[in-house]
Amino acid sequence: MPYRINTAFKGANPTLQICDASSGSVRLAWEYPRQDPQLAEEDHELLEMKREEAIHELFRRLFLLTTEQYLKGEIGEPTAGTRASRHR
Repeated sequence: MPYRINTAFKGANPTLQICDASSGSVRLAWEYPRQDPQLAEEDHELLEMKREEAIHELFRRLFLLTTEQYLKGEIGEPTAGTRASRHR
């Protein structure tokens, strides 16, 4: 299944959308957490933690999307070299 990847900025915050190219349905939508320069030091630390969590969530969802494609047979089997390197 081919995908269309849309990227943009909302202010200074990057966004990402991965859409099914044939149906146009959004498969994944992600926006980097907003920044506020007037936050207290504790709030900046909390914001940094939320940013890190958002990035982890993005990669988790990308992994699940790829796994779904693999299980549906939309992505080919790993090559012999890839299989061999996993067993080492």
